[in-house]
Amino acid sequence: MAIQIRKNLEAAPNPTTLPRRVELLQTLRSTLPEEPITIEYRLAPDHQIWFQDGDDPPAKSFVRQENVGTADQVCRDRITLVIGPGTGPLALVQIDQTITDSLGILQPDLVLVQIQK
Repeated sequence: MAIQIRKNLEAAPNPTTLPRRVELLQTLRSTLPEEPITIEYRLAPDHQIWFQDGDDPPAKSFVRQENVGTADQVCRDRITLVIGPGTGPLALVQIDQTITDSLGILQPDLVLVQIQK
């Protein structure tokens, strides 16, 4: 396997209020000198928490590209969590993640974010 998760996905601030820009942090390493990866983040389709990226409409997923080498690398993604249509209110939201390496191997991870009122 080419990509290694050295430190699992975290969100900051956690707990948080909404709407709020959160930072998703994770430490990765590759067994290759340099490797392009794709990172996808997803929220469950039925609840009221959504991602908002700039002026784009709210979405239940977003994708980022990254290059990772043999040294531990902290990958940071910043996205705003907002309230939108769906069931709710929620006190805890799960953000699922899938990393796809250059060989097409999928690695899952997740983080739970506590939502405060």
